[in-house]
Amino acid sequence: MSVSATGKAPGQLPVAGRYRVDPERTTVRLSTRHLFGLGGVTGTVRLREAEIAVGEPVTATTVRAVLDATSFDTGSARRDADVRSARFLDSATHPDITFACQGISQQNAKWVAAGTVTAHGVAAPVDLVLERLDDNGGELSLRATARVDRYAHQVTAAKGMAAQWLTVEIDAVACQARSGSTEASW
Repeated sequence: MSVSATGKAPGQLPVAGRYRVDPERTTVRLSTRHLFGLGGVTGTVRLREAEIAVGEPVTATTVRAVLDATSFDTGSARRDADVRSARFLDSATHPDITFACQGISQQNAKWVAAGTVTAHGVAAPVDLVLERLDDNGGELSLRATARVDRYAHQVTAAKGMAAQWLTVEIDAVACQARSGSTEASW
């Protein structure tokens, strides 16, 4: 992890406070394998909302995010409809995919948010690893990654044809809430 614009030392996190993630400046990419591991599939899902509360001490940092399961998009209308269907995500019944953690820890020189992802109505543990963080004086730019086991969420259709694991990459921008306000300034 690097922190650049404020001149803070690498590995140092930003000032304690609440940061609201801007959905318009956030990209959530998914990648996995299909066709018995022979082909790759990439896609995106939209962020509805997210908040990072950098704690004091920093290990008390919390993260909460909500993704729109109905927005799953790989560029193949047929595949996307299948993934959103009751066979996989059942986004009509479970339109939200959520992530929540109640603390972070430093592991192998990276910060890790050990949290819970709820997808398809089923919660399972997931580690969100902070790969990069730039603090631009109240605006954070970050990249985080996670590896998600779809079977842990009881999304088990097409075993063999569709891989068990998904890699998630998040590029996000978050703005610090103004003092005395519950809303972040854009």
